[in-house]
Amino acid sequence: MSKAVDPDAVLEVRGLTFGYEREAVLRDVNLRVGGDDFLAIIGPNGGGKTTLLRLILGLETPWRGSVHWSRALVPGAIGYVPQFSTFDKNFPVQVRDAVLMGRLGRGGLLGRYGRADYRAVDRVLEQLHLDGIAAMPIAELSGGQLQRALIARALVGDPAILFLDEPTASVDAETRQVLEGVLAELNRRIPVVVITHDITGFASQVKQIACVNRQLFYHGSGKLSHSDLAEAYGCPVELIAHGVPHRILHDHDHQHAHAHE
Repeated sequence: MSKAVDPDAVLEVRGLTFGYEREAVLRDVNLRVGGDDFLAIIGPNGGGKTTLLRLILGLETPWRGSVHWSRALVPGAIGYVPQFSTFDKNFPVQVRDAVLMGRLGRGGLLGRYGRADYRAVDRVLEQLHLDGIAAMPIAELSGGQLQRALIARALVGDPAILFLDEPTASVDAETRQVLEGVLAELNRRIPVVVITHDITGFASQVKQIACVNRQLFYHGSGKLSHSDLAEAYGCPVELIAHGVPHRILHDHDHQHAHAHE
């Protein structure tokens, strides 16, 4: 990944096109993430949200276009929180040790963990209200607790940018409240990018919105109209706004929806 040309950008995506087999999922996508951005990426199922994230993270290779970063990718520079439903809960590890894995690659001699690593783990466990269950096996966690553990694992490496894929999907009210506070505090230091179907929990924090449906529709003000969303989703959309839109969509059949979203 090469450096971004814009000196104020942490990340630049230029002309990104990608698909599976012969079917394009994303076409000519351009995106810029600044140092204090809080970007919500929304869009219909199959529109390419998660695919775009995988391309940004280098987990897929684009057909055309490129991804550029403003700084060298040192260990821990990119924090990534996957959907917790994709995490194997049967992995035999306690919460504390799972979070400690986020410090891998930062250790000294022989990659061993040091006092700084353990202090960082204790700090983030307390921040995410996990200190009381630090010794609990991952397999015994609720969905909300597991999501917080995955977020803690991403944060403990002190990332320069944080990506979260559906962080509030099927989680409890406590997790939503804790997450809102943590991300607000974090965004004072680094940019945050959230892939989500529902930005209700981030309504007071979102500064930019990108609607992804094969193409990318970017809105730097963090506000969308009915027509904006209808254009991006390709169908009528119900919208309730409290400064920032809340995504309330009926299920829609999109002719080009793809299973790889």
